Amino acid sequence: MTTVRALEAHDVDQVVTHIADRLALDARIQPLVNPTISTQLLADSLRAAAGQTWVAERDGVVVGHLYGAMLESEIYGNGVWIGPDGASYDNTDTLSDLYSAAGATWIEHGALEHYVWTIDDLASTQPWYELGFARMHMRGVLALDARREHPFPDGYALRRGGVQDIEIAVALDDELDAVQRVGPSFSIGLDHSSKREDLLESLEDPEVHHYIVEFGDLAIAQCITFPLPHRRGSFEHTLHLSAVTVDAGHRYLGVGTAMVDAALSHAFDAGFSYVETNWRVTNRRARNYWIGYGFAPTYVRLHRTIGLG
Repeated sequence: MTTVRALEAHDVDQVVTHIADRLALDARIQPLVNPTISTQLLADSLRAAAGQTWVAERDGVVVGHLYGAMLESEIYGNGVWIGPDGASYDNTDTLSDLYSAAGATWIEHGALEHYVWTIDDLASTQPWYELGFARMHMRGVLALDARREHPFPDGYALRRGGVQDIEIAVALDDELDAVQRVGPSFSIGLDHSSKREDLLESLEDPEVHHYIVEFGDLAIAQCITFPLPHRRGSFEHTLHLSAVTVDAGHRYLGVGTAMVDAALSHAFDAGFSYVETNWRVTNRRARNYWIGYGFAPTYVRLHRTIGLG
């Protein structure tokens, strides 16, 4: 019989071992996943989150754990986020028992949007599918082992953007939102009221690089890069690439690829070894582009909304 209860101090070493084993398995499935962790840091984090972590115990042995950070987001709602180190289990029934206990607490606190990052492998995703989760976003990783040189078509030029380009950043990001609102993504009703403030904060960060492509006096494409903070499964010296947008009238000319090439060449020169980006699984054009560019899918974000009815 499996018992689910709150994490206790004497459980920490067993949970750390389960997490390390799971990350090692992820890395065997996909070598672009970093299995290296600081067991001491992880143990300290678990002790600090003991009241928010559940363990499954059978015959005196811990056979799984579940931790989710409760966060409220203007875009994604009041939700719980489970990272690659947030869950371990020996079978689907163990995960079901853990989620039943943890989910009841999350729902009691009003967190009705549940998200989990797990390696994109059927053995890892299927247990979550059986609990009502569905695929939402992909994480892709690319090793930076050389400069990339794709020429811009005649008439197009790249420049670095900045705070003074906030109106351009907002307008081109609106273009990206418009793409996501049509089928098959149908990303309708998301709250973007804080977009301008979020973009301004990004552009004010000295570690953020904003790239703009112009055609004459018209800004027609952009992307943003920044060093990725430490997180489980990602390597050190990893760049994050986001907000990649090309105006509809200038697509399929190689502009986006030339822009991304330039951004990643700058990152390579600056000592970055990897780059990560995300795309919505329903955005087939983005998926095909990034995989064609050379990004390999690693983790998939799954999502479940708890109904109020």
